[in-house]
Amino acid sequence: MTYQVLARTWRPQRFSELFGQDAVVQTLCNALTSGTFGQAYLFSGLRGVGKTTAARLLAKAVNCADGPTAEPCGECDSCREVAEGSSIDVIEMDAATHTGVDEVRELQELLRFHPTRDRFRVIIVDEVHMLSKSAFNALLKTIEEPPPYILWIFATTDRLKVPATIQSRCQQLDFRPVGSELIRTRLEEIATKDEFTLTPSAAASIAAAAEGSVRDALSLLDQLRAFASDNVDDEAVASVLGVPPMEVTVQLVEALAAGRVADGLALVRDQLANGQDASVLYREIGRALRAALFLAVDPALAPTMSEAHRDLLLGVAESRGADPLSRMLGLWLEQEALVRGSANRELALEVASLRLARWPSVQRVEEWLAGSGPIDSGPGPSSSPSSVGPTKSSQGTPPAPGGASAAEAQENGSSSGVTEEDPSLAEEASSDPGVILATRVLGGEVVAVRSNGEGS
Repeated sequence: MTYQVLARTWRPQRFSELFGQDAVVQTLCNALTSGTFGQAYLFSGLRGVGKTTAARLLAKAVNCADGPTAEPCGECDSCREVAEGSSIDVIEMDAATHTGVDEVRELQELLRFHPTRDRFRVIIVDEVHMLSKSAFNALLKTIEEPPPYILWIFATTDRLKVPATIQSRCQQLDFRPVGSELIRTRLEEIATKDEFTLTPSAAASIAAAAEGSVRDALSLLDQLRAFASDNVDDEAVASVLGVPPMEVTVQLVEALAAGRVADGLALVRDQLANGQDASVLYREIGRALRAALFLAVDPALAPTMSEAHRDLLLGVAESRGADPLSRMLGLWLEQEALVRGSANRELALEVASLRLARWPSVQRVEEWLAGSGPIDSGPGPSSSPSSVGPTKSSQGTPPAPGGASAAEAQENGSSSGVTEEDPSLAEEASSDPGVILATRVLGGEVVAVRSNGEGS
């Protein structure tokens, strides 16, 4: 018997099996139960989340021998033919292939005839956003006032490309990306029923790589199962998906968190030199930071992983703490546009890693601004000389020009905005924490303090 891929073998045959889309399932089931289902639906969402599957289930439900019903029997001729794709009254059209107005007009010709056997003639148009403008215009009247035996179901991965005139004539149901935990659980269930080995951490890695698409996850599992001879573990995932070993990822996180710039960049360059994809490495570092953060907050919230990986990340969580890790993760996420949008992703990843490794010095400035402690008064960076405005140390009563006091200077009309530089106060001002911070952030050094003759 010809092998059938997992995505087809385990395609949901009932609404109760369509997981991760609770709002959609409840809406359709309630409409079927009450007999108030619409004449046209627009299903939109990410690839591989159940749009076409839901369309076929709806076709089953309205034409089932026991229906219309929210629980099609799956045994009658209509249900079996829909499942096999051979129903004469359920028409599926790929709009990515048949984009023109002529194809739509041919389809409309069929609508003049009643269903051959079933209650409804169901037309499922996949990737409807690919239709031409003329084709959309040809559909308007048919969708707005279809014959009572016609049910339109449109599916699209890009709803914004569907004209508003089409959207307004349909009931719109949004299919959301499926959560990683739900996908992981489903993969483990399939592995158990198909009797092959799938470790929990490998299932979690596949679910994360699928990015919300169930079909993508099942396709990856098919590939891994063929590679690993029914024994899918972390090593197989790393080999096939190009995911760096968790040990390397944790070493990277530890080096960057500790501010060891050279060590962090060396590890990044080693992975890139070994053919690691920069986007994948960026994603895995983010996943490790997230897992460490959850371990620091509450280990019960941490994502599924092997005990060995958990122990490695637990060390990072205990040594860093929740607040620093949350700041690091936030800083890392800010670099996503840089890494994913750059023409040179390797260079972008190195820059992002450098920024994260410099995080400890940024943290010290943040602590000083919050008043949690004095800033280190070591020598700051030096560049071109620049003057600094009045500081705490220069807020006394500086001597006015000609040796007169500030009060005398005011009496003599010296408060007109004329300023004088006093080199004698530069050394004293250089030790002020505010000046230290300013020189480190802005560069330069204090060479003189300028007095405005008003004692402030």
